[in-house]
Amino acid sequence: WYQRRVREAVVSTQSTGEQTQQGNHEHIVHLMDFSFKILETIKQFNSFTFGTNFTMKIGFNYGPVTDGIIGQNKVLYDIWGDTVNLSSRMMSTGVVGRIQLPDSCVPYLIDHFKLPKRGKVRVKGKGEMITHFCVDRKSPEQIKTNLENRAAKNINSTDT
Repeated sequence: WYQRRVREAVVSTQSTGEQTQQGNHEHIVHLMDFSFKILETIKQFNSFTFGTNFTMKIGFNYGPVTDGIIGQNKVLYDIWGDTVNLSSRMMSTGVVGRIQLPDSCVPYLIDHFKLPKRGKVRVKGKGEMITHFCVDRKSPEQIKTNLENRAAKNINSTDT
């Protein structure tokens, strides 16, 4: 999780190579759950305090990142790369109170979350991109069915 400003959050993730090679993208689901918890925490905080109305919009993306520690006197850990830049663009073109993600993240999250298409959004440095909002987690029954269907497809595709 990477926060640039008080009211904006940019969420980028990279799996370990082993997780991705085994087709395990569970960490992306966990990170999306965390994004929802951030939004819920802000709502709760606002309801318990008088006169505050903190808001946030979250940009989400998945892919390779470069990380490192910079500085000598004031040491800072940071991440860079196209994944982080696109997360930032998802946030800057997003809507307050919502999580926006590029179309490329949908296959990793569709079994677990409701991802209505927002449509084409002009993204600086990328042109027009299809984006989605992540609006809610699917029910446990829907998730189980989706994962069973995906597993059955994978078994059938390896039988040929």
